[in-house]
Amino acid sequence: MTLITSTGAGVLDRIAASRTTSTFRPAGMTAQAASAAARTASTASASSAATRITLEATSDSDLVYAKPKAPGFGPQRFWANARDDRLTEMMTRNSGKDALSLSDRWRGLGGGLLKQLAETGTGYKQTLADYVPAADAAGAVEGTDATATAAAAAALQEQSLGGVSTNAAEVNLKIQTRSGHTVELKIGVNNGDQGGTRGLQVEVKSSGALSSAERQALSALSDGLDQALEGLGEGAPTLDLSGLTGFDRGGVLSGLDLKIENPNAPADVPGRMQAFSLHLGTDTKSVNMRTTSGEMNLEVDATPPKGAANNGQRWSAIDQLLKQIDTAADRGHADAAMTKSFKDAFQQLQAPPVDDAPLNAGSAKNAEPPVAKDDGKPITPTTPTMSDGLRDQVQSLQSGLADFKADFSADSQRTSRIGSIQEAGHADYKISQTTTDRPNTATGGRSVTQSQTEELDAHFEKSRTFTLDRSKGNYDAYTVKDSKTVTTLIDTVKDSVSRAMRKTDEQQLKTYSRIEDFKPTEHNEWPSQRSFTERLR
Repeated sequence: MTLITSTGAGVLDRIAASRTTSTFRPAGMTAQAASAAARTASTASASSAATRITLEATSDSDLVYAKPKAPGFGPQRFWANARDDRLTEMMTRNSGKDALSLSDRWRGLGGGLLKQLAETGTGYKQTLADYVPAADAAGAVEGTDATATAAAAAALQEQSLGGVSTNAAEVNLKIQTRSGHTVELKIGVNNGDQGGTRGLQVEVKSSGALSSAERQALSALSDGLDQALEGLGEGAPTLDLSGLTGFDRGGVLSGLDLKIENPNAPADVPGRMQAFSLHLGTDTKSVNMRTTSGEMNLEVDATPPKGAANNGQRWSAIDQLLKQIDTAADRGHADAAMTKSFKDAFQQLQAPPVDDAPLNAGSAKNAEPPVAKDDGKPITPTTPTMSDGLRDQVQSLQSGLADFKADFSADSQRTSRIGSIQEAGHADYKISQTTTDRPNTATGGRSVTQSQTEELDAHFEKSRTFTLDRSKGNYDAYTVKDSKTVTTLIDTVKDSVSRAMRKTDEQQLKTYSRIEDFKPTEHNEWPSQRSFTERLR
């Protein structure tokens, strides 16, 4: 038997002290506290009584110490539930090292969750957490107390899974059925940079049992949801809502709301999405988006103009208005990315419905005025109505668009050929359309008024070299302030149009100032104003 006797901090004591400094740091304990605990343990070991260690013992009375084996607490992956289905496979794929953007992390999950509910009729919930300890916290729990070790491991798993929701980018989808049920879908993505745990969290559920038709309708939306998330999750978001706007083709759904919050969007990078919302209902459709450059809002009447402009008229009107937006954006030097998103949203919400799509049930604008009743007997309505032929005549004289109101407000930048910022500014743009239809007591027919208004208020500053530096007080300053109103008036009598005219009022003002040492040394203005009336019939 060989004896090693130590009266101070020998080699084994130094090894033990070294292990102590790398022990696992529980949640809530700071790195400083952990280091202090390690120093205390090292001091205690060094000042302890003489230690007797026996190697190759031959006597039963000799104590033999084996090296403790404790589980490591390095990088680990935790799951909240069993992971043996296609959705957990998607989550694993979307959590790989190459999954960098929100598009990468969302890919296929939204559609997969809708299909899960559609195919099984049951909800689903899962969380994946990728725990990566801080550099000063990695290590192992040393000791022989298996109960304490297991408790620490369980606490770490619970803390990691719970941390996925902290400062996560969240997708929330809510779908209403005409039978009164609510379907809710949630996706949480955490990159681990803002105090939470890197991971994914998904859930889908229904407030009640869904019919076969309702489940089919959910499945039909799966690809459209994935397409929408794919575009919105890119660095510079793009809008592809075409797979969602016809959400009620089966006639069993009454509303859809998609909301996204991204608290991790870098504020110093222009055009990154911070928030997005889409509402599709039987009365209105709307899109709202906020980025690090600005925000846009669009609301459209969900019902097509009554009497119905054919698809050709609608698409022609959409194309004309998109060109109108481009003209205003060019004049005000508006942000190109925001302008594109604004145009995409307008086109997709104004697009005529698919030919085989039924009209949205429950909308008052799709039906004739209700017939009043007295004691169960119908009363002939006093308000004159239009025949189909007359309604088509009236519709052909209008814009062909559903009523809407829309605006965007965004900062803009333009770079020089050497890559520096040469121009910076801001643009506010608004455009809207309203239509009223009321009885005309003088003619015994109807009076229809449609008004479209447009406003642009913009300013931008441009360097006379390659790099804009306002702080030096030398640059060119421009302002643009425009407004336009187009009003269409239509009167009918019996089954014909008696009068139709269109009035246009337009004002434009562009200014230029040459700034030198913070003072304007030159100033020019270009005002323009015109007003005219056209007779349409």
